Amino acid sequence: MPGLNVGIIGTGSMAAAHAEAFRRVRGVRVAACLDVVPGRAEAFALRHGIPLATPQRSALFDAVDAVSIVTPDAFHAEQAIAALDAGKHVLCEKPLAVTLDEARAVARAAARRPDLVGMVNFSYRRSSAMQAATRVVASGRLGDLRHVQAHYLQSWLSADMWGHWSSERFLWRLQTAAGSGGVLGDVGVHIMDLASAVAGPVARVRCDLRTYPKIAGGKRHTRWKGKALDANDTALVTLDFVDGASGVVQATRWATGHTNHLRLEVHGTRGALRFDLDESYQRLQLCVGRDVHRSTWRSRDFAPGPDIWQRFCRAIRTRRHEQPDLLRGAVVQAQLDACLRSARSGNWERVAAVGERAAA
Repeated sequence: MPGLNVGIIGTGSMAAAHAEAFRRVRGVRVAACLDVVPGRAEAFALRHGIPLATPQRSALFDAVDAVSIVTPDAFHAEQAIAALDAGKHVLCEKPLAVTLDEARAVARAAARRPDLVGMVNFSYRRSSAMQAATRVVASGRLGDLRHVQAHYLQSWLSADMWGHWSSERFLWRLQTAAGSGGVLGDVGVHIMDLASAVAGPVARVRCDLRTYPKIAGGKRHTRWKGKALDANDTALVTLDFVDGASGVVQATRWATGHTNHLRLEVHGTRGALRFDLDESYQRLQLCVGRDVHRSTWRSRDFAPGPDIWQRFCRAIRTRRHEQPDLLRGAVVQAQLDACLRSARSGNWERVAAVGERAAA
């Protein structure tokens, strides 16, 4: 089978992870990279042994079979549509878009090209515990779901473990002017995806978004170098699921003591499950059967699963679409859209429909 040539659009900090991950996939070559910042693509190409560095999208498209979009959020939708229209398979960083209208446009572009693979990098889908949890719920083993609770906790606004928030890597994430959707769009999108992938589709949400002053040099800052630090940094979401369960999802950058902590619990009438990705990506805990009456939890470890880059390349080669696809990205964007509407209105807001085909 011929090799697969991949191009990377955007060569910021996250792009290195894409280049290294594709390099580990047999038969795949990162053949080109693109960045609009002068000199950045060339430096990235030199570091990663990529033969073509270009600021021109047409030149990149001519050199590759597939693209990996690793630009700031505001550019995802337009670039994904352009790649699909050019006949390229697409792996897009999350979130798929910054508005529901944009996400719907990507979903329509993907529907026009069913021969192309499109996926969104909800990277925590690689957890085999999460995949097992989805199967357990679908089997009905937990009975009727009643309560879901999940969180994604980070601490980089209160600790410099990964570098200070004012560095290039982080600063754009704090500014709506730079296209940031805040903690809701950056990491809340992951935990909303996990919660609804495991527990089922969401009917409506109620959301509270907070933005606190940032701290540097012992002072509080709401602006930095003349630009507002106005993107939300804490999201508190209450959910009603289509099947009747209720849930709570939290995401924050102020969780001191938690570098990058994801956890999900699902409770039903006949059992419960939970997984904690700080503990293990492979360990699922269950409380079912007779253990329900003793509140006893038992753990089971599953073999590690393929990551998003491996599954993207596998889908291209086998011509079998895999989740999370671009429609799933639009479905999660509809959840974020409802959260944003609720944060403005203070009311419950329904999650809008995206397309006819269900995406889990």
